[in-house]
Amino acid sequence: MKDKIILVVDSDKGAALNLIKVLKAEGYSTIYVGTAQEAIDTCIKKIIDLIILELNLKDKDGMVVIDTIRSFTNTLPIIVLSSRSNVESKVMAFDTGANDFVTKPFNNYELLARIRNQFRYMKDETKHLFINGNLTIDFDAKTIFINGVEVHFTNFEYKIVVLLAMNLGKTLTYDYIISHVWGKDGNDQNGLRVFMAGIRRKIEKDTRSAKLVRTDIGVGYRMNKVS
Repeated sequence: MKDKIILVVDSDKGAALNLIKVLKAEGYSTIYVGTAQEAIDTCIKKIIDLIILELNLKDKDGMVVIDTIRSFTNTLPIIVLSSRSNVESKVMAFDTGANDFVTKPFNNYELLARIRNQFRYMKDETKHLFINGNLTIDFDAKTIFINGVEVHFTNFEYKIVVLLAMNLGKTLTYDYIISHVWGKDGNDQNGLRVFMAGIRRKIEKDTRSAKLVRTDIGVGYRMNKVS
């Protein structure tokens, strides 16, 4: 479990720290944030394996976090751990994209079982292995293979490749990629081009062919579907 990173999102820092103690005792690594915006930024900038989310946040409703994360990934498990107990909140959370909902107060053993269940479910899902031509992404191991050989990608390069893969065949604008990888004002188009050049050198035998990744000049980038 030591390779699993859980993001805990709760404006109540005391409650969050108590939960973090339980998670660390089970061998999980943790990151704590207290606001919705911090949660979104963390998911964009870091590789997270699971989110435990309180809906009652000070800056924005937790539903915004779920909706935003689901706009760029469907594979990140989200467990809502909230003081809201009404049926409407539960239905809305699930409809927005939450994987599970636990009402406070909660039993530690039950929550840990639900976390293990999410990891077990995601491990069994074939979508955690993405294959397109000679490109393979192992989402569990966070590794990329070209022609069956593991190739090292930096954290930001990995995030860009995954973002393009999860939107296969769709052109993503420069601003869209920047906002989802670095966050608003986190980089510029010239910086993105540098990263894309590095990615192309690693995944394309001929960088001029654009077989896997194509530039739509003046618009953005897309990953082509390759048989």
